[in-house]
Formats: sequence, C-alpha cells, structure tokens
Amino acid sequence: MCTPADSGDIIILSSDDDDDHKDDRDMSCLIVEVVDVKEKDCVSSPSTLEEDLVVTFSRHADVLPHARYDCPIHPFTPTELETNMPVDSNQLICDQCFCYICDKLASLCEMWSVSDICHCNSHKRSTFWSNLRNHKLLGGLTAFNLTLSEMDSHLRQAGLQPFKVILTVTSVLASV
Repeated sequence: MCTPADSGDIIILSSDDDDDHKDDRDMSCLIVEVVDVKEKDCVSSPSTLEEDLVVTFSRHADVLPHARYDCPIHPFTPTELETNMPVDSNQLICDQCFCYICDKLASLCEMWSVSDICHCNSHKRSTFWSNLRNHKLLGGLTAFNLTLSEMDSHLRQAGLQPFKVILTVTSVLASV
C-alpha cells in the first residue's frame, strides 16, 4: 500500500500478510523519494495527445525468405513476357530472394540473368511465368492438370523421375 506523506515522500508499508518470521533486518517500511519531473520533458505534441497509440521504440525487421518480386530491398519492375534480358534492376537480389520459377535461392538459380530466359523477371501475376513455373515444378504431372497446391511436397521432392519415365513409356506405347 502506498501513502503519500506531506513532505512529498512515498511510504510503502508492508502487508499484514507478510511472514513474521523474517529476518529482523528486513525493513517493513521503505521510503521512496519522488523525483521531480520537469514539465518540458513530458510535453507531447497535440497530435500525440490525441493518438491511441504512440510508438516509443522501433527497429528494422528481419528480412525473411521471399520471392524476388516481393523483395523489400530492391524494387521490382513487373512485365508480362520479357525473357531476353533483365528489366531495370530485376537481376539485383538480397540474401533472402528466391527464384519464382526454380523455387530455390536466386543466388543458386542458373538461369537468373541468362538471356532468352531470364528468371529474374518472373512474377506470379504473369500468365507466362506462372505456366513456366508450373511446368518446371510439376514436370510430366502437368498432363493431369494438377496444380502445385494439389501436389504435396513429398511427391514433388520424392522423385518424380520414376513417375516421369512411366508416363513417357506409356505415352510412347500409346502412340505406337
């Protein structure tokens, strides 16, 4: 319980529920001095007084992995179908940029800025780039009109190679 004294001191009294078997050196009363705060230190602008939220501290967020077109560091210029060379600064990457087509770090993409098929220009709002991504990631499964959301990661990573061979052999036999 806090009680202000006449001198401007705050006296904190111990509760009756405190253990009486404590060391006698423990204080049951603590005097805390009030520090005068200057009015000019606390002055807020009129707009701050009307705000519901005041930011007192902030720091830069960690950059999480993202597609190149969503990079917060390097601006991206979208195009529908530009494969010959990088558009503007689309080839620039940060450490967390992923290639939209290959679905791996952009620094590991072999086709990132290769002329005639620059992956650095790819983005999800382009029909051309979306179709190229689906074909690259689904491979022979595109014949079944599957989407990436219908295919689980285990099937995608587990080795579509044997399945692709079966599809190829089946399609060759069907054409004979």
